[in-house]
Amino acid sequence: MRPVVARIARLCDDIGPLLAADGQDTVAAVRAGLSEPLRLAVVGRVKAGKSTLVNALVKRRIAPTAVGECTRTVTWYRYGAPERAEVELRDGSRRDLPWRGGRLPDSLGVPAEQVARVVVYLQAAALRDQTVIDTPGLATLTSANEAATRAEVFGAGAAPDDAEQVSRYAAGQAEALLFVFREAERKDEIEFLTQFRAATGEIGASAVNAVGVLSQSDQFTGTDPFEVADGRAAQLAAARAADVSAVVAASGLLAQAARTGRLGEGEARLLAGIADVPESLLRLRRTRPLPGTDPAELDRLFGLLGVHGVHQGRHRSARGAHELVQWLESVSGVAKVEDLVRRSLLSRAHALKAMRALRVLTDAANRTGLDTGAALGLIEQARLDPALHPVRELRALRHLVAEAPVSPLRAELERVSADTTDQVRVGLPASATPDDVATAARRCAAAAQEQAAFAPMPAEAEAGRVLARSYQLIAQRARP
Repeated sequence: MRPVVARIARLCDDIGPLLAADGQDTVAAVRAGLSEPLRLAVVGRVKAGKSTLVNALVKRRIAPTAVGECTRTVTWYRYGAPERAEVELRDGSRRDLPWRGGRLPDSLGVPAEQVARVVVYLQAAALRDQTVIDTPGLATLTSANEAATRAEVFGAGAAPDDAEQVSRYAAGQAEALLFVFREAERKDEIEFLTQFRAATGEIGASAVNAVGVLSQSDQFTGTDPFEVADGRAAQLAAARAADVSAVVAASGLLAQAARTGRLGEGEARLLAGIADVPESLLRLRRTRPLPGTDPAELDRLFGLLGVHGVHQGRHRSARGAHELVQWLESVSGVAKVEDLVRRSLLSRAHALKAMRALRVLTDAANRTGLDTGAALGLIEQARLDPALHPVRELRALRHLVAEAPVSPLRAELERVSADTTDQVRVGLPASATPDDVATAARRCAAAAQEQAAFAPMPAEAEAGRVLARSYQLIAQRARP
């Protein structure tokens, strides 16, 4: 167990007896979550392409994309065997769901108001390091559906005097956020990001625990819609620097087509057969059917790939489905999404869990403490423990990105706060000896202290101080 996680586990053991029964339930849930993968919530507006992107990430066409009961509930995708699905009811009970062809059913078999969440267990490699939480969406068809998203992500919606709901929501909150933008940000999206920043306390949604995806990049106009989308993603990232670390352009639709086994040689032959058809005639296919093609099959192909996927994919299908799938995988940008999640979120998963745990435990102490002062004192002791210094690194990074996003200290703090080796943290190769690491760490600490002393902004000064302490701890680990 990592030191940062072990310290939080010890805090849970110490603080539990100081809380009332519902607070102890919260502590137990926090402790159990320490050994689980990072909880990543996928959030965005209705029809933003959240479920399509989830399908691409888990490489299964399992998340429903058409409006139905399952799209109006929160769904957790966990790693597990045997593969199965179950519905968790608000009374705490669970029911198995029909599992036909590896797809969720259209109906859950119980009234929606009784459903807390759907849990799906898959043997998908992507779920070994993260639990993906697919949410109903913002500006959804009913206020209850949107409330489910807000409650699952940051506990909004529970009545202040409903201790059971507060406890359950606190235990189920996401630790990181993948925000799916469709085109341009809307008012409800801005409000949600602001609420997430407030709900996650001293970290906030920032370079620490939130990233963005422009998910329907294939639908932008222009000769190369992805080039246009890349520019728009950069604009969104700059505009929302306080809320997300970066925004990448991708197409969930093309990624889903590439990764879920829905494209075979038949589809490749159909695409290759229309390679020479002018785009103008393809657009008129419903009023002027193309000779030698099945209109229904062509419509299905457009449904799978979209306009851009068909228009460009037909020129990459002559050699069969393999060539087509490779092109779709490359152009979809899904690898950029995975890389962003890995670099920005999974690389600091343990510290994110610790930060969230401190917030939830503090709330529990204030709400249910039998000896609130003693409980808060234990939390403060934990915060000062060197084992939890990674939490201070994340806090410093959050402030630095918000106040001085182009600071030269940003890349250094991102490197030091990532879950990597001490050799990498001090800029040395893997072959570096402990003496080499200690010497380099002391040199870096001195440089960071100097930067802190002459920093033009408070956030940079704090980043310098935190970095100096980080390097001092690295030197101590190298030569105890």
